[in-house]
Amino acid sequence: MDFLHRLLNLIAPIVTLHAIFFLTPLYCVFKVLCYINRFIFKEDVTGKVVLIVGASSGIGEHIAYEYARRGSYLVLAARREQSLRDVAETAKLLGAPEAIAIPTDVSQIDDCKRLIDETIKRFGR
Repeated sequence: MDFLHRLLNLIAPIVTLHAIFFLTPLYCVFKVLCYINRFIFKEDVTGKVVLIVGASSGIGEHIAYEYARRGSYLVLAARREQSLRDVAETAKLLGAPEAIAIPTDVSQIDDCKRLIDETIKRFGR
């Protein structure tokens, strides 16, 4: 058993260092290629319906603005109605063909069903 421990203590660090030495450059090349691919082949969301929950502030608000710049139809959902309406108006100014604000509490099942039903009723999908 002592021999096995000594052998592993000798082999494991060498194998680990070699793995790091050879795999790190491959990983870096892979990440660079993924970045280039994402930069060249951006997803075309023009004319698609995007539903954003929590769109009245923070990350949701900025996601709404980004999709608006790309020409998506927006369905914005959050609990704060006035903030939601302000975000919808700004999104229209940024290029969204249509942005609707639906006050929704996603912790309530009925509100979620109403959100989906209104989206389908308005955009047909």
